[in-house]
Amino acid sequence: MRLPRWLESSKDSLSPCGVKIEQSGWATFAFMRFTFWKWEGAGNEFMLCDARDWPQRPTAKQIERWCSREEGIGTDGIIFFKPLTPPNASGEHEGWDMDFLNPDGSRSFCGNGSRALFAFLRDAGSIGNVGWFRACDGDHAVCWDESRGLPSVEMLPVQPPRKVEAMHPQGKEAWVADTGSPHHLEWIDATTSLESFPVVEAGRTIRLHTQYAPEGINVNFIEKRSEDGPNELHMRTYERGVEFETRGCGTGAVAAALADHARLGGDHHRTIRMKGGALNVRFVPPSEKRTAYESVWLTGPAKLNFKGVWEANGTWKRLVLLLIWFGFSASFCAQNTPSSFPWSDQVQVSVLTGSPGQDAYSAWGHTAIRVYDPGHVPPVDVAYNYGTFQFSDGFYRRFLKGKLDYRLSLSQFASFQQGYFRNGRAMWEQPLDLSPSDARAVISFLEWNHLPENRVYAYQFFSDNCSSRILSVLAQVFGDRLDAGCQNDEALGQTYREAIRPYIQGDPWLESGIDFILGPRADRVMPPCGSSFLPDGLMAQLPLCRLDGKAFAGLRQELVPAQQPWFRAVNTPSLVHPSFWMFVVGVWSLFWSLRRAIQFKRGEETPRWERVVGKLVQPLAAVLGLLLLLMWVATDHRDTWANGNLVWASPLLFVLWWSRQRMPRFHQWIHRFLVVGIPLFLIMSIFATQFVSLMSACAAWAVWLSLDPWLEWPHVFKQPVLPKSRSTSQ
Repeated sequence: MRLPRWLESSKDSLSPCGVKIEQSGWATFAFMRFTFWKWEGAGNEFMLCDARDWPQRPTAKQIERWCSREEGIGTDGIIFFKPLTPPNASGEHEGWDMDFLNPDGSRSFCGNGSRALFAFLRDAGSIGNVGWFRACDGDHAVCWDESRGLPSVEMLPVQPPRKVEAMHPQGKEAWVADTGSPHHLEWIDATTSLESFPVVEAGRTIRLHTQYAPEGINVNFIEKRSEDGPNELHMRTYERGVEFETRGCGTGAVAAALADHARLGGDHHRTIRMKGGALNVRFVPPSEKRTAYESVWLTGPAKLNFKGVWEANGTWKRLVLLLIWFGFSASFCAQNTPSSFPWSDQVQVSVLTGSPGQDAYSAWGHTAIRVYDPGHVPPVDVAYNYGTFQFSDGFYRRFLKGKLDYRLSLSQFASFQQGYFRNGRAMWEQPLDLSPSDARAVISFLEWNHLPENRVYAYQFFSDNCSSRILSVLAQVFGDRLDAGCQNDEALGQTYREAIRPYIQGDPWLESGIDFILGPRADRVMPPCGSSFLPDGLMAQLPLCRLDGKAFAGLRQELVPAQQPWFRAVNTPSLVHPSFWMFVVGVWSLFWSLRRAIQFKRGEETPRWERVVGKLVQPLAAVLGLLLLLMWVATDHRDTWANGNLVWASPLLFVLWWSRQRMPRFHQWIHRFLVVGIPLFLIMSIFATQFVSLMSACAAWAVWLSLDPWLEWPHVFKQPVLPKSRSTSQ
């Protein structure tokens, strides 16, 4: 019975079959540990890896070595899996992504691999008796065959196999079929024994034949034995990608079954016997209404061989196999969590520092706490992250109001690390030399802090963020035992604005925006240990800390190598650089200001359109001023309060325009305030507590020029126009 398709295949979301992964990889897996499972499906062996725990797909060279039976674990391919649908009430995911990589790095669909993955997920309680997989060729339904107690996978509709010429001297008949992977099927003559047939030599010759270039083809040799039933075949396979004989092949078994039906007709099922075991294929053949074989189901055995942990050092990788042989019930979903078991005496606590990213929100870097306990199988490796926020629940509205609800989250360390690999950001680790009891005390506090009622806090950029919270955690756990070494803070004497300057200098627009929007609070001298609000500052401060009079922060270790500069660097073309536009605004304001001054000197009336064009800088400044005012009086962004830039970027400019005709006297007073106030603000900024950037100063002068300041001193700028005197005759 055909299962329904719950989700239509999206070709844009699929990795094309046959395409190799990128070859230009770097040392992605240095200093890392990954759990995997080795499963067998009718003779085919597969390395199953949870894609959520891996930073990226390994390179083709890495896959080749991992699959090698001499240097690696010995497997016919690697399967990366991850859920595609949310869990149901039982914690099961109906849909899963399945990315199958051959030993040469190419992608394809694998029937035996999909059955092995389905059996693994079902044993783990992560999928029910029915579900679906998304592979490189589309969506495949899976179900548990209750009558046989075996996993089954549905193939996509298969076009009828076509007959071709036999390519081996001992072959009597050949067919070609594409069952997600292309297959050449050759029936050997009755005088030849399949057991002694040179599968590798003959298969390699056909696989490389120009008829199948450039991708090549899988090659299957088939024997029909008289002692077997009419629906039984024996088969041996040379598999491309593996480039050797494999003990089983699911897509090859399907191809053989359909080709045998195309040859002889008969029942709508076949049993294909291979070295690794027997596979049953059921199908609905083509008819007047169907042009292809449909409802093609592949059923056969699958079992766990062992579970392992891949460890990598900085130069090459070591494989540590934790052999838990046959009968092991693997559960990747029921991972150990801090609350599910006691911590061993080997538990380790360390501080993670991530380098700044190229996105504005990540320009300062990041900090988290890692907890690693190798005393459990599998080892526990988690990351506590104080920098988590959600876009739901009106995030942007709360952001504008300064009510940023950040929270402490808990995730697998490998998943946390994966984002740094993907974005090319460096990650450093500083292990904390703590006794088992002290380490447990830190973890207990983190567990308590992670409770739903405790995990949310009000984010403040300079005083309470993912980095500053780390010292706060240590201080609350150890109390007077902790000396943070604040008196030796290398950043003593710096202001907050000076501390963040290196992180934004590479982005002129971000630098100009931050300098403009931050008020005088940003120009306060940081207190001792104040630099710990920056991840880089905390990383420098930790070696100065003392616990019971002893340093406890170990040497930092590079977990992820940097692929980009430490500080943010944005390529800003000259025509979009803020300095260029400020120059344009300055020249614009100066030109129109001088033109109006000359007209005023001559007693000429300035046309209305010239006044409007020359004062376009005012509404722009008024909008910016309105933003600053709202950030001060209508939000909880304390670092934007009392911003002196409100003197020139002032909402009063709106009132100035409105009152020109309606309230002349009031207009005059506002004009006078701005004309006198802007120069005073710029002069006093030299001695005041708030830093005023060159960009803001230039913008202030442009606004001042647009106000026609000479109107306040007409006797200075305008010569009186004397009446003409009458001429008298002598």
